[in-house]
Amino acid sequence: MTPEERELKRALEARSGEVTPQFRARLSSALSEGRPASNFLPALAAVAAVVLLLVSVGVLLLARQSRNQPPPVAAVSTPTPAASPVPTPTPPSKAVALHPESVTFISPEVGLVIGLSPCGSAQCLRLAKTVDAGLHWTWVTANLSGISPAEAWRLRFADAENGWISGPLLFATHDGGRTWTRIALPHLGSPGGSVSALEAADGYVFAEVDEDNALHTVPSPFVLFSSSVSSNSWTAVANVAHGSAGSSHEISIAQGIIWVLQGSSRLYKSSDGVSWHSAPMPCPASDSFGTSFGAATSSRVFIVCGGSGYAGGQGKTAYVSSNGGASYQQVADPPMQGQIEEAAGSPTAFAIAALSGASWIYTSFNDGHSWATTTLTETFGPSASDAPLSDLGFTTATQGVVIVDGQLPAYPQYFQLLMTRDGGHTWKAVVVSPS
Repeated sequence: MTPEERELKRALEARSGEVTPQFRARLSSALSEGRPASNFLPALAAVAAVVLLLVSVGVLLLARQSRNQPPPVAAVSTPTPAASPVPTPTPPSKAVALHPESVTFISPEVGLVIGLSPCGSAQCLRLAKTVDAGLHWTWVTANLSGISPAEAWRLRFADAENGWISGPLLFATHDGGRTWTRIALPHLGSPGGSVSALEAADGYVFAEVDEDNALHTVPSPFVLFSSSVSSNSWTAVANVAHGSAGSSHEISIAQGIIWVLQGSSRLYKSSDGVSWHSAPMPCPASDSFGTSFGAATSSRVFIVCGGSGYAGGQGKTAYVSSNGGASYQQVADPPMQGQIEEAAGSPTAFAIAALSGASWIYTSFNDGHSWATTTLTETFGPSASDAPLSDLGFTTATQGVVIVDGQLPAYPQYFQLLMTRDGGHTWKAVVVSPS
């Protein structure tokens, strides 16, 4: 009950009692002065009491209503300002919860990204997951606190449970990314030592390790290590020769066949990770600057050889093998703009990422007979027009990924995940905003 209701009740109770003797006497005297006495005196007294009660109630209601009304506002004359141009406000940029540094897909629908996200005034390294091909994301870890956010990292998963974060150090998870264990391999953690490539397939994971030394007194070898995906027991692969510094070292896996590039002279392949076969690379001796390759199927492999560079570009030659690397056919030269970053293959396309003053993705949809050019502009994200490209690859014949600027952790605001859903004909930015 409100205070006003309590006040009204008290008034009603006060006014609902018997008519006082004094009131009866005054009323009888007034009536006897000009009119004969009658027996209606009690009735008239009751009527008068009712009238008095109604008047009291009305007064209280009016008082209550007046307290609920706002005070009067004096009229103010406001001059009309002169018309002036109103600038159109710039809409604020949409906040991105995670700046993706590296991406991996274990199926067309299920993928994971590692990246940087603000933690107060600092940046935290975090992991997110999608189960609908990048349309929606959820957090896996709130903060990978044991891994430095100041370094560049690559992420790979073999399945839903087993994955690796590689860079100057190597970490493994066997519970879907919730916990991580550091893996000790020679020279990792020392100046110059790093994992240059890592891929997994058919129950095994392979890593190319740069065993550099701090003083650079001797050429540093690149050594291929392997482990079963469910354990942390790594050993050097005996049947793959060590590569040398200053050349390319990559791993590509397609349809269960593992391909390993050691330098620019030999390409190794294996179906089980134990028995290996090697064949010479088709690149001319003069074209050994930034060689890259991508396995398209179990028998088809694409190789791009980097020639000498110039301001803004580099000569490139490209080759395709359809018999598992036994022989190669030279195809049309890719465009000269840009230095080779990475190459990738799918059953229907070959792709090359290039950078030099601008960023490009060159794609062939006819076995290398011609090349289509995708020039990355600011519409793909801030600084996308001149940014390193990494993680170029195809999950299926139609779905592929690439990371923009992910290997420059000092500028996380420029990180961007691009995806193609039409085999490389078009690429679109994907916002990673986990819930």
